[in-house]
Amino acid sequence: MVNSPDTVLRFKHSLLCSQGKMDSLYLVTLHLIIYVCSTHGVPIDDDQALKPCPKITPFKKVNIDQLLGKWFLAIMVIESEHEEFVEDGVCIHGELLRYNKTTLRQVWNIDNPLLIGDHSAVIELPTIENEVGIWSIQSPLGGEITATIIDADPDAHLILAFCGKKGSDSLHMWTVVVTRQNGIAAPETLKLSAILVKHGYNPMASKIISWKNCPIYTMIP
Repeated sequence: MVNSPDTVLRFKHSLLCSQGKMDSLYLVTLHLIIYVCSTHGVPIDDDQALKPCPKITPFKKVNIDQLLGKWFLAIMVIESEHEEFVEDGVCIHGELLRYNKTTLRQVWNIDNPLLIGDHSAVIELPTIENEVGIWSIQSPLGGEITATIIDADPDAHLILAFCGKKGSDSLHMWTVVVTRQNGIAAPETLKLSAILVKHGYNPMASKIISWKNCPIYTMIP
């Protein structure tokens, strides 16, 4: 990419080498974040096949500059053979920043609440808006991931579907809900879930990971 920020993936060495500081969901979360940076991507489980990317009409009632600023990851939806809902103790939060006229920069921090103030991992991803509601994200290995805005309220939430290429196939990696506020209440969860169902997501065939009540961390510039 010409005149664009580098893709950066930084891990806290002490955390990666200390199994005692990470539970299984923490490892899954790190796996997911590494996965988003891979060229092709691989299923989380060997027997779990990724499904085709859903056909989504991008949400165009928002200007990308309205989406700049801080966000907290609240919900992640992954294709699964069985319904499952889990809460992850690791907090993921970040910022969408403008790098120049054509390129944005996503900076995501992964934090363990037990180690307040110590970012376990930091990911920086160059992002280009191909058209309104559709983003192109560069991975460290030169691959490209497409993110489509499903729904957005600049003051409240942003819902994005992430798809990657494997050969000639476009595969659904996951869908995320990020919110301006740290944590979401049950009514808001129901509202956001209804939006997902409206766009074809089957709650009976999804693994849903949620985050809430995360400490407020200092964002990494």
